[in-house]
Amino acid sequence: MSYPSGDKDASCRSTLEVPFSFGAVVVTYFPTDAQVANLHALAGSCARLCVVDNTPQAGDWHRALADAGIHVLHNGNRGGIAGAFNGGIVELEARGAELFFLLDQDSKLPPGYFAAMCEAAMAARNRESEGKEDAAFLIGPLVHDTNLDALIPQFGLKDKRVYQFDLRQPFTEPLVRCAFLISSGSLISRAAWARVGRFDERYVIDHVDTDYCMRALRRDVPLYLNPHVVLRHQIGQIEARSLFGWKIHFINYPAARRYYIARNALDLSRAHVRAFPAILFINVYTLKQILPMLMFERDRWRKSIALMVGFVDGLLGRLGGLSEVHPRVGKYLSRSDRATGRGTTSANS
Repeated sequence: MSYPSGDKDASCRSTLEVPFSFGAVVVTYFPTDAQVANLHALAGSCARLCVVDNTPQAGDWHRALADAGIHVLHNGNRGGIAGAFNGGIVELEARGAELFFLLDQDSKLPPGYFAAMCEAAMAARNRESEGKEDAAFLIGPLVHDTNLDALIPQFGLKDKRVYQFDLRQPFTEPLVRCAFLISSGSLISRAAWARVGRFDERYVIDHVDTDYCMRALRRDVPLYLNPHVVLRHQIGQIEARSLFGWKIHFINYPAARRYYIARNALDLSRAHVRAFPAILFINVYTLKQILPMLMFERDRWRKSIALMVGFVDGLLGRLGGLSEVHPRVGKYLSRSDRATGRGTTSANS
């Protein structure tokens, strides 16, 4: 795989003869100085940039961005990452954007990223509606996990059959239908936003993008992978330990995050298993992390409680913010988050 070349990503209208205007939502949460500097750089290639800050208290860097002409929306983590996406897209839509990009604060865009993705959007529009402007679609790039130095697995979709792409083989098509997209680096067309609706803020954080993909597919909105664009992205803070010659990876998520991962995966499985039986496999991700968590992570007792409560709530369909659904449990679990300095972040990764 290779990054698209070119330095023409300032505007789709000026670089490609396509009738698209675009904007990007960047969700921040306690951003570092380097990440704030990256926002200033990003504004040079995306005129409609909306930074949605989920940090509880507004920072001094907000004013610096505003002085540079970058719109900053302080969301304060209301509705988690789903609330941040919703607020940002509403802002971009009001500013005339037709494509909505979703980015994390730590995503590294390759050169020509916006131009290449807009070109893919033009291909999707021509494929879905014979060139009509109201085409509904979602498109995502290949994602390279900087922790593991490897592309994350990607899954294709044919009818209702889900299969894993062989990423060792080159793609010959400009777009391929897929079953899932992660939010970072993806784009949503304005028609898809109108048809699928807002992100579900009851999920707060994990699997927010999975839910949106499932709802899109059930509304006949196609998901496409652009295999010719690679986005470098850090999927969590992965650590590794060696055990009897085996390398075991673990992320050391805070306890509250473990709750959302378990609960949301089960709730999504219940909601979509009849339409897409393959959705059950998202629970494998939860189960695969349990043993490494119990062996190597900090505060294992609280995290085990978080998983058990999450499993129960997922089976019962009990959604919402942890502090609202279980005030006492939420307060108990958050103690470990504060002690380790790792709050429940606003990112999906």
